[in-house]
Amino acid sequence: MALAGGFFVSLLAAFLLVPAVRRAALRAGWVDAPDGDRKVHHGAIPNVGGVAIVGAAVIGIAAMVVARHQLPPSIAGVFTLPDPLVVLGALGIAAIGFWDDLREISHRKKFAGQLVVTALAFLGGARVMVFDGPLGDGALALAVSAVLTVVWMVGMMNAVNLIDGMDGLAAGVVAIAFAGLAAVHAAGGDLGALVLAVAVGGAVLGFLRYNFAPASIFMGDSGSLFLGYALAAYALRGTAHPHPVLALVIPAVVMGIPVLDTAVSIMRRKMTGKPLFFPDRDHIHHRLQAQMSTRRAAVTLYLFGVFLALGALAMAHLRWREASLTFLAGTVVVYAFLCYVRYLPTPSAIARFVERRRRLRQLIDDREEVRPLRSSQPRVRRAGRVAHDRFEPVAGPER
Repeated sequence: MALAGGFFVSLLAAFLLVPAVRRAALRAGWVDAPDGDRKVHHGAIPNVGGVAIVGAAVIGIAAMVVARHQLPPSIAGVFTLPDPLVVLGALGIAAIGFWDDLREISHRKKFAGQLVVTALAFLGGARVMVFDGPLGDGALALAVSAVLTVVWMVGMMNAVNLIDGMDGLAAGVVAIAFAGLAAVHAAGGDLGALVLAVAVGGAVLGFLRYNFAPASIFMGDSGSLFLGYALAAYALRGTAHPHPVLALVIPAVVMGIPVLDTAVSIMRRKMTGKPLFFPDRDHIHHRLQAQMSTRRAAVTLYLFGVFLALGALAMAHLRWREASLTFLAGTVVVYAFLCYVRYLPTPSAIARFVERRRRLRQLIDDREEVRPLRSSQPRVRRAGRVAHDRFEPVAGPER
């Protein structure tokens, strides 16, 4: 009853706070104006909805703190509240995101802020512990844990930030991910950890009421960075599976949409020679928007997120061999889906691409071999004609 009460308190708080924040943002001019390129929404829309999400989540947690004192000692003992340092990091990253929504700080400053809040989460007990057993309890295990925690926390904050490019997408995907993680932790007997999940989940669902297409308010970086931080910290409780590797893989499966989109974006920008933080319109939601309406694209990704959450829940109940086979089977299904929506190339397209690259490389090598022979021969210039070594048309994809 305490958890259900906290959820509904967060939900109601979001219903009340989001309109208030929207009115205040319109008066203060905290809006996101369309630019005709990446921002294609209609009219100026407030972009600080994350303030309402954070406020509603804090109110929900506070309500559960009050309710905790009314519980019997046997239940209150397992009613785990988030560590104060983890909460401080969440508020800190929300403040950094809010400042970025207003002033657009540089990527370096934002990254430095993410490192600071990750350090707070690490000190608060939210850290990767996969190699604690094999490496022991020494400095090496702590250093490896620190590096992996930074990669996980910073990566997830930026991953949620990247998918926040369509009405209702980030809020819905994060809500489904929190529900999946809550189910995984509850299946492992960690019921007390649901405090953070129900508080943030209620706040996000209340915000989604105003953010689903057509959105009247955006969460902005104050919301996306906060949700990425909270999601990553909640996933590091270590109760997903007794096997240490699966304990990290299962949360990654639950959060598969932002994880996949970030990984593909990094590879795409590396292959095209673009900077890592170069904005583009080639994310998975952009591909779906080109094929269907915004609402249908969001619902499609919601269903995809539910599939990933159910797969992670199934893995949490299986031994490591069966769980590994489930992961491989799910990977095949996910790859087929991403090929179907034209986000990843099919095997035949990859084969054609490799063949074209091979033929192009062979053509370049052949020309490099012929060029020294031609340079040693005397050139005969004729009026009205182009020398053969200056005009060699190339047909087909090699061009």
